[in-house]
Amino acid sequence: MKRTFLLILLNLMIFTAAFARTNSHPAVVGQEKKIEALTPGTPAPPFSLQSLDGNYIFLRDFTGQKLRKPWLNKTKHVVVLSFFATWCVPCQKEIPQLMKIADMFKDQPVKFFLIDVGEKKSKVQPFIQKKGYTIPVLLDVYQVVSEKYGAHTLPRLVVIDKNGTVQYYHKGFENKPDFIPEMKKLIEELLKK
Repeated sequence: MKRTFLLILLNLMIFTAAFARTNSHPAVVGQEKKIEALTPGTPAPPFSLQSLDGNYIFLRDFTGQKLRKPWLNKTKHVVVLSFFATWCVPCQKEIPQLMKIADMFKDQPVKFFLIDVGEKKSKVQPFIQKKGYTIPVLLDVYQVVSEKYGAHTLPRLVVIDKNGTVQYYHKGFENKPDFIPEMKKLIEELLKK
């Protein structure tokens, strides 16, 4: 009798838990709300991603209120992130423009990173070599960082100031003649702060 009662009680608890999971708010069951875009002025979500050469790159090594290892890197940087994929045609137009801007700031505290969304190293590395891209590439194979940054469409360009605050956030790429001058001006202003 006790055993039957316990089995019924256990089944009832399992049914109740399953029903609650399918009918409750996503935040209640541990799912994060999907981020559509980051707003300038908000803190940049921290991350660590593996580069093509196998090293892990931490955002907080370069920017934030407090750097992750200040005894190794005492200088805060402006950080430019471009979320891309090998199949993304607009990304292939944006990246060469970013390379030109990166060259302008090569001796200054500015870091540029390309973040590949959802592809494996075996696909990304030959693509980068073929295209001759020189900006360091980070692999977001499981799209965790892309989700944090709302990079659901590509390219997605994010500029983060020295204190870890998003200052620029843009979806897509329009090959306008003023893109390079505008980005150069923004980065120069952020370097002065």
